Amino acid sequence: MSKPVEQKNRGRKPSGARAMTPAERAAASRFKRRYEQPTGVFSGKQIGVMLSGDAHGALLDLKEQFSDKSLKQIIDEALVHYAKSVTSHTS
Repeated sequence: MSKPVEQKNRGRKPSGARAMTPAERAAASRFKRRYEQPTGVFSGKQIGVMLSGDAHGALLDLKEQFSDKSLKQIIDEALVHYAKSVTSHTS
């Protein structure tokens, strides 16, 4: 008679004593998203804004000048540049 084959547990071992329920996983994910800061430069803050006509035109002009960059990269760099110029003028 052959020995019964032991079935291996599939997947990653739980970090606690037992596996989390889907509701517990969702709650943990929400907590991390709200309260834990990422280690990188990117803060992950998503915003939606309506640009004025002049601002939209300026953004399109910048997009033409920096065609290798995405609109997100252009906006990120413009905001950082503006913040640095304001803080250097006030100090």
